[in-house]
Amino acid sequence: MNDSLHTVSLIKIALYSAFAFVLSVITVVFITPFFPESAHDFLRFLAEAGIVVAVSLFIFRHLSKRGISLRSIVGETSVSKKLLVFTSSLSIGKLILYFSFMGLGLRIFITLPEFSSFALSVMEDTSPPEFNRWLIINTVVLAPVIEEFIFRGIILNKWAEKSSNTRALIISSLLFGLLHIGSFIIPQFIGGLLYGIVYIKTKKLIYPILMHSISNLVPVSMMLIPAPESNEVFSVPQLIAELTPVLNITSLVFIIALPVFLFIIYRYSRNLNDEVAPFRFNTRKAT
Repeated sequence: MNDSLHTVSLIKIALYSAFAFVLSVITVVFITPFFPESAHDFLRFLAEAGIVVAVSLFIFRHLSKRGISLRSIVGETSVSKKLLVFTSSLSIGKLILYFSFMGLGLRIFITLPEFSSFALSVMEDTSPPEFNRWLIINTVVLAPVIEEFIFRGIILNKWAEKSSNTRALIISSLLFGLLHIGSFIIPQFIGGLLYGIVYIKTKKLIYPILMHSISNLVPVSMMLIPAPESNEVFSVPQLIAELTPVLNITSLVFIIALPVFLFIIYRYSRNLNDEVAPFRFNTRKAT
């Protein structure tokens, strides 16, 4: 069994992943016109699932050739109820901060002249969000598993061998944020830091996977909430009057929750560089 990840090529993994993505997109573009519109969501799901399977098989083969076991990266799959509650609470806390920060930003935005034109454009779009069960499977199940395996399991551990846990944590989280550039990078970067800290502390990939799934599940679940049916027409001043009390509360929640959350993370992540990297820990344990 190899006790080092230095022979694992991140460039090969990235190039193969990009190739699988491009091939999947081309395939969907060419075959979609031959199927009814009702099947398009399922076809996109198959394409995305195909990317995950293809990349996973490539990575497993790549690791196997270098004598690296999956167990040394994944660690034990058993979970502690106490840790499960704690890590799940961290994910929920991150979501509370994210949405309350959005509320704070909107609270500032409604005082600007540009808000009126923005509000009018939003009120004119009365189409409800489309529910896509296949999107939920990809977002909540497939994406967390493969992304955590690559970014925390491989990248974080590989850089921890070359440098420190802290630098490996920052690099892996930054790359994770760049992958989600459509989400404005910062929220995903913070999420990557959180998942990485838990992985380094617990040595088990199951916890960041579950945290990642929870973080994805809550926003996606909002698609299940039916839009209220109302014929009432709101004016922009009325909309501002309705939003202001709610946004005041969310702003207050952010101001209170931020220092509490940061304090908890600070206490939990102390002496991070003194921790044995998960891959090295699990490899020693296996031998």
